[in-house]
Amino acid sequence: MSKNELIERIEVEIREIKEIVSQTELFVRQKQITEAEIYQEALSSAISLNLHSFYTGVERILELIARKIDHWKPTGEQWHRQLLEQMSIDLLLIRPAIISESTRSRLDEFRRFRHVVRSIYAYRIEANRVVELANQLPDLLQEFEKEIRQFITFIQGKEL
Repeated sequence: MSKNELIERIEVEIREIKEIVSQTELFVRQKQITEAEIYQEALSSAISLNLHSFYTGVERILELIARKIDHWKPTGEQWHRQLLEQMSIDLLLIRPAIISESTRSRLDEFRRFRHVVRSIYAYRIEANRVVELANQLPDLLQEFEKEIRQFITFIQGKEL
C-alpha cells in the first residue's frame, strides 16, 4: 500500500466515523423528546450500536497505521488495548505518537464499552451510560481527527 493509498483509506474511515457521529447526535436528540419506553429502548440500542461502530472505525485507522508504518500490530487477547497504547507512544526514527494520552484514555472507554455491547444483551445496556458516551462523541471525534491530520502531515513528508 502506498502512502497516498494509506491516506485515502484513513480519509474514508474519517468520513464514515463523522457520519456515525452525526447520526448518533440525531438519535440522542430524538431520545430526549420521545416518551414511549419502547422507543427509548430502541434508541438506546441504536446509539449503542453507533458507539460500537465509532470505535471500530477508529480502530481500523489505528490498525492501518500499525501495519503500514509500524510494521507490527499486537496480537493475543489484549491486542485491542495494546494497539491504543502503541499508537500513544513515539517510535523513535519511525513516527511520533499518533494519539495523545488524553485521547488514548478517552478512546479506551469506548473500547471497553464496545466489549460490553458485544458481550451482553442489548436490553441490559445502561441507558444513562449510553447517552453519557454519546455526548462525548463530537468532542472526541474533533480531537482524534486533529491528531490523525497531524499524522497525515507528518507522513506526507516521509518516504514509506
